[in-house]
Amino acid sequence: MGSCASIGHHTDATEGNNFQQTNQLYDDMLNKAGKANIAQLNLFFTNMPKGGDIHHHYTGSIYAETYLDWVKQENWFIDKCTFKIVMPSETSKCELLTVDALIKDNESYRKLLTLWSDKDYGNHFHDQPPPDSAFFNTFDYFGPISNENMDIGINIIKQRAIKENVSYIETMLTRVGVKSKSYFDPEKINNLNITLRNASTQAEVNTILNKVTGQLSENSEFGAAISNYVSMIDTLHQGIDNDLFMMRYQTYAARVVDPLSVFMDLYAGYLAAERSPFVVGVNIVAPENNHIALSDYTLHMQMFNYLHSLYPNVNRALHAGELTTGMVRPKDLLFHIKQARDIAKAQRIGHGIGLPYEQDSLELLEDLKQNAAIEINLTSNQFILGVKGNEHPYLIYSSYGVPLVISTDDSGVSRNNLTQEYVLLASRYKPSYGKIKEYVYNSIRYSFLSSADKITAITLLDKKFVKFESEMATLYGKLN
Repeated sequence: MGSCASIGHHTDATEGNNFQQTNQLYDDMLNKAGKANIAQLNLFFTNMPKGGDIHHHYTGSIYAETYLDWVKQENWFIDKCTFKIVMPSETSKCELLTVDALIKDNESYRKLLTLWSDKDYGNHFHDQPPPDSAFFNTFDYFGPISNENMDIGINIIKQRAIKENVSYIETMLTRVGVKSKSYFDPEKINNLNITLRNASTQAEVNTILNKVTGQLSENSEFGAAISNYVSMIDTLHQGIDNDLFMMRYQTYAARVVDPLSVFMDLYAGYLAAERSPFVVGVNIVAPENNHIALSDYTLHMQMFNYLHSLYPNVNRALHAGELTTGMVRPKDLLFHIKQARDIAKAQRIGHGIGLPYEQDSLELLEDLKQNAAIEINLTSNQFILGVKGNEHPYLIYSSYGVPLVISTDDSGVSRNNLTQEYVLLASRYKPSYGKIKEYVYNSIRYSFLSSADKITAITLLDKKFVKFESEMATLYGKLN
């Protein structure tokens, strides 16, 4: 997975002393006044090299204000009643506002920001949806504009990352976008969905999926859709990588639609990942507590298993265990992370909050320790699930030595950044500076970069940490 031998090891006495003084400065920020000095931690982590952000959704990482800029450029409107985007060809029963008019209407503008993101949610306690609904609803608002300026968007994310000392982004960019109705007649779609849901074993699922892939492989339009997607990624990626930064992309399926649609997105994603050096993995997204996501969960894992048997070199990071007690029936807390590992063969688990409630959790922890990493998303876990502080299984994972990476999830919706995730981690759980540094290197070690690119990224991290620790040692000397 790439060497991280430089963590905690220094080539000379000066670097060793800088590490120790940086470590002491960090400890003082956490403990000297009896509680964490958040302002100093903000300074510390803003300057600290943070490696990669590898649980990252593109559409959820663009700020609402930027999406409004794009709506204005398109000469589209905002419905004053629903706060949804309306195109010129569409009509509405309510007043349609230009973006300029919306911004001048301060009450409406502030209302839009609370609907298109999590802004100010905690300051209002009436007439609002549950937090998880509020979070996922935001995508319906800015969805129509989110893919319009993707080239601009990924450059915004790149520049933001560089300024925040993040050197790698692995973002869930977009689905390939194939639709079952383009390749199968309605009766065939219905029959395939029924037979997939009735299949009781992996072998039965494989038999059905063999027929689907066989038909799709003979369809020139399906092949063209994959080629067009790969070409789009290649074009978007031009000029992104440089000496300070790299970006790679995951594609995905949404787990809230019918089985054939889920499989076609996964299959197309695997084919794209086989063909493009920039599409480095396949994921599955959307609310895990959705009724379709729950009822089809094992089937979705079996789809990953089938595709892994065909394309063993395609990487897999899965949202799994983004659940907690009371959110679903008890039976749905027992197996999601385990099946993501045992059936889907996931190399990384996104969120993993349901771990304490899973059957055979100690066996699962041992498996995770040896074979996978957990993507920790503290802000979104607190907002969506209400899981925070000592309720979060971070304490379990860290105690058992499960590899962890710290990530943002949807920084535009949550209005956070990777610095804030580290500040939250440090102030809550007080991991050592050495452990913090381990998590930074894990973000490259457990990324889906190629081996050569990992070496490049780790070499850059080594250099950045030498500079950072020298600066922090100087700051420590001034403060003591």
